Amino acid sequence: MPEEQDIILVDLGPTSGVRGVARLSTTDMAEKSAELVEKAMGTIRGMAKKVVETVESIKVSERPSKVEVEFGIKLDAEAGALLSKVSAETSMNVTLTWEHKDAAK
Repeated sequence: MPEEQDIILVDLGPTSGVRGVARLSTTDMAEKSAELVEKAMGTIRGMAKKVVETVESIKVSERPSKVEVEFGIKLDAEAGALLSKVSAETSMNVTLTWEHKDAAK
């Protein structure tokens, strides 16, 4: 369990077709939130790795000097962390930027 100051709570809202009958305890909510945030961070790591692999597959002389990728992550109680439209109301917007160090030379 993360330190108290490190807890990020996620508002999961109702799931389509499901009616809530009980509230999660604060501990359960913190654990579920921590799990979803970790899944989101895994999604970000995976996207970053794919971008790096893609850029590295480009011949050095043809690589862009800077690469920026923007995407959204939607946290879902059932599915975990999903890529979503950046404009989606319930998404976390993520921008990753790389600068090719050799381009400055």
